Amino acid sequence: MADFNYSALDERGNETSGLIQADDIGGAAAQLRQRGLRVLELRPGRGGGGFLGQANFSDWLASQRSVRLQALIFFFRQMAFMLRAGLSVAHALELAQAQVTSARLNLTVRLMLKDIEAGQSLSSAMRKHPQVFPDMAINLVVAGENTGELDEIMERLAVHLDKKAALRAQTVNAMIYPAIVVLAAIGVGVFMVVKIIPKFAKFLQGKGRALPSSTQMLIDISDFVRVNGLWILAGAAAALALVAMVYMTRRGRLFIDHALLRLPVIGSLLVTGAMAQMSWALSILLRSGVTVYDALKITGNLLGNRVYADKLREASDSILQGRDVATSISHPRIPVLVTQMVAVGENTGSLDAVLLELGIYFEKLLEIAIKRLSTLIEPAMILVIGGMVGFVYYAFFQALFSLVSGRA
Repeated sequence: MADFNYSALDERGNETSGLIQADDIGGAAAQLRQRGLRVLELRPGRGGGGFLGQANFSDWLASQRSVRLQALIFFFRQMAFMLRAGLSVAHALELAQAQVTSARLNLTVRLMLKDIEAGQSLSSAMRKHPQVFPDMAINLVVAGENTGELDEIMERLAVHLDKKAALRAQTVNAMIYPAIVVLAAIGVGVFMVVKIIPKFAKFLQGKGRALPSSTQMLIDISDFVRVNGLWILAGAAAALALVAMVYMTRRGRLFIDHALLRLPVIGSLLVTGAMAQMSWALSILLRSGVTVYDALKITGNLLGNRVYADKLREASDSILQGRDVATSISHPRIPVLVTQMVAVGENTGSLDAVLLELGIYFEKLLEIAIKRLSTLIEPAMILVIGGMVGFVYYAFFQALFSLVSGRA
């Protein structure tokens, strides 16, 4: 018996960790699944020899690194091509290992190859590396092994991950430009408060005259920011830290995810992106032979927003009670179009095809929304920055006119 350290999620979604004894890592994973736990990480205990559970320091260092999404996409495309060419899984993995540049993925493929040469299935070998391969990939490979369409499954996985990467890139790109412009606006404001307005105030106050209300307000704001600048920064940092701490809790993350979906512009982007990802994932899973119950659970684990993740997990339980998919996934934050089209797909027996069309629709909708947001952000930020600078000029010239009229 050997010791294995594990990290897993219970049925309520809470993370738990500990030590388990088993003959091998596969037996340890089986014991955890029997307890109703979903394994996140499973590794040999420190007493297992080598360096911290790995054969040597180089392997341990590789095991601490992450695997980029593009590396996984390339790996699955390679496997699809080689399996389609008639190579065995072991031979395909051996050739793929020579082409993989990611240290973590290279180590994982090498360990998987040993397991397969020892008689294990590809899905069993992948299941030992939950930090590298998501649940969706493992379950699709199980379906591919059962149907004999493993090469097609690998291609679908590559397409799905490619779509996921594209959706993520579109969403991130939509946020980058507004963030840069907002930072520029903050920078302009700080520069005026620290450099421009104090000189302006010194000149005007040296005249010994009462200043107009707008000018005095501008000077007071500048003085307040310069005196309390460090406290303002500390308060902002504390607020961000508090939000991060709240987000790490289950209820806090649910509350924040709800709030994000309600935001006027960003919320609609998040909804559209989540619907595109959900539709693509469900379509691929159902088309590959995965049951609706498992497909909903797996897709729930893929979605980052807790609102949708919890709803899909609840929907999978509703399926067991005999409810249809459309009713089970009905939620105020899920567009009515989705539930209506899912109902049509269930009635016609073409749910996977309908979900595929929904994924294409929401992907195009996301592209349009991002372009529209980028178009609107620029003039909006120009107005904000122009308003700030314009107010400074207004206050300055009002004070000058006041001085000139006073002299006259």
